[in-house]
Amino acid sequence: MLSRFMSGSIRNLEREYNCTVRLLDDTEYTCTIQRDAKGQYLFDLICHNLNLLEKDYFGIRYVDPDKQRHWLEFTKSIAKQMKSQPPFTMCLRVKFYPPDPAALKEEITRYCFTKEDKFWDSFYIWELVVNCFLNR
Repeated sequence: MLSRFMSGSIRNLEREYNCTVRLLDDTEYTCTIQRDAKGQYLFDLICHNLNLLEKDYFGIRYVDPDKQRHWLEFTKSIAKQMKSQPPFTMCLRVKFYPPDPAALKEEITRYCFTKEDKFWDSFYIWELVVNCFLNR
């Protein structure tokens, strides 16, 4: 009888996965998700944690074992999309840029865009340095 209860608890442990999402400011959000949780559930958890209301511009990206980047599909199970073994690691990223950034209503949304832009800023600085040396 005891073995039946133990096997049930072991099965319950396998139904939950640890998941870490690197946010735009390089902090990490860690949570536990159910095996059948959809991408939308994780995205909503992150947005709720950040108090992010203008969600349409953002997405979750992950890298598969072949080093290919993919956007997490919100309508599909997370575990079925991930080709790696748990714990899962993903990143919150800007997926779409608004045509007019001044039209963003929330301060937190503008803040998230500035955090994403730091990567682009460093890229452009590097490009400028390389061009200066090549075009002396």
